Amino acid sequence: MAIREIVPKGAEVLRKKCALVSDVNSASVRKVIRDLVHTLEHVKTLHDFKRGVGLAAPQIGTPLRISVVEYGGKRHVLINPEIVEKSEEKKPIKEGCLSFFEFRAHVPRHEYVKIKAQNEQGETFHLEGRNDFAMLLQHELDHLDGVLYMDHLPRGEKELFRA
Repeated sequence: MAIREIVPKGAEVLRKKCALVSDVNSASVRKVIRDLVHTLEHVKTLHDFKRGVGLAAPQIGTPLRISVVEYGGKRHVLINPEIVEKSEEKKPIKEGCLSFFEFRAHVPRHEYVKIKAQNEQGETFHLEGRNDFAMLLQHELDHLDGVLYMDHLPRGEKELFRA
């Protein structure tokens, strides 16, 4: 079991657009998925996440389009995810990030998103999220494009507050 250190805000890898995964069966991709799952399991022993939690590959130093999210008691491995549908409506939602866990902000997010991704077997699937789950999906997909939640705020980092 490999528990990886979570990359802190300011690390260059968090600002990179991640590479597409071309072979979901490669040993390196399997290892990234295992490391994400084990690291997320470890983080859950330290904190109580009532509204879901996720971890993206760049947060463990790997610039690949892979993320793991947990919401409503279900875990989803997302490989090469993309938003294919979203609501026009946005609402501010309290958001945080494991890479700078001590801060939060109210971030305008689409109330509904539908994503398309591949699972660990390389099969394409769709996943829909509303409210908190929609925010979680948007947050994790942003990580794969080098975007942090504070980038959605008019005053950026100045709008962060201590948790």
